[in-house]
Order: sequence, then structure tokens, then C-alpha cells
Amino acid sequence: MKQYTRRRVLKLAGVVALTGIAGKILPLPKLNAAMPTRHTQGLADLLQISRQLTMQTSLNEAVGLALFNALQLIQPNISQELGQLKQLLAQQPELLEQPLLSFPESNASEEKLAKTILAGWYSGVVGKGKQAIYITYVNTLANQLVADKLVPPSFSYGPCGSWQQKP
Repeated sequence: MKQYTRRRVLKLAGVVALTGIAGKILPLPKLNAAMPTRHTQGLADLLQISRQLTMQTSLNEAVGLALFNALQLIQPNISQELGQLKQLLAQQPELLEQPLLSFPESNASEEKLAKTILAGWYSGVVGKGKQAIYITYVNTLANQLVADKLVPPSFSYGPCGSWQQKP
């Protein structure tokens, strides 16, 4: 019984050693949170629409890419849908001048997409429930808006219980 256990341990150690060596010798692809996309026009449309919707001239392109990739997973025809939304906003720029984002009933799908894009930028989440995809936390527009008061960006900072003290 002892030999069986020793052999098993030696085999396991050999496998671990070979795996470690193989990992250093073989070129393995690096994993990135935001993988490059083939749909560059769709990404460009998303960034342009995002600037219009958020009224922000400079947006984090890495977050934009992550948002686009998440939208592709949820909505397979996202590039086409972005093109339609871009065209609608170009034809009716007054839609962006309202206090609350609201489109005509005939453009309900474009309104839904616009709100999904805004939610992605401000909350860092695309989708709902079990289908939700988290793309960012620190780089959300909501956290950037409060960054001068809340560091790190959250609703609880400082020592435990510090939130109870009056400012």
C-alpha cells in the first residue's frame, strides 16, 4: 500500500513539474477582460452614440469595448441595431434634449437599446438577472461623478462603522 501511495505522489509531482515547464515554454494567449472585436463599425457607432447619450466628450474606450462585447453576447445583431439608433438620433436630435430619455412608440426598440447603453456606462452592468454581465465597477460614469467625495468609489469607506458619524 505504501508503494502505491509513493508512486502516485511521484507521478503527480511529475505531472505538476511538466505542466509548469510547458506553461513557460509554450506561448499561451493572454486573456483580457475586453477582447478585441471584429465589428469596428459597430464599436465606432456605440462610442459615438454613447457620447451623445451621456453628453460626455471623452469616454473610456476600454469600457466601451467591454460594453460592446457584452451587448454582442446579449443582442447578436447589435451592430445593425446601433446603426438604426445612430440614424434615428441623426434625424431627430431633439430626442436627446428632453429631461428624460423618451422616444416615440414606433422607436421602442431604439429607446430600449439607448437605455441599455446608458445603464452600461453608469452602472457597469449590461442585462438583467442571470443574464447580467458586469463590465466595470470603478470606471462607471456613476462612480466618476462622485469620485471627488467617495474614495474608493462606493457607499462605504473608511473604518468599519465610519458611515454612522456625522460629517
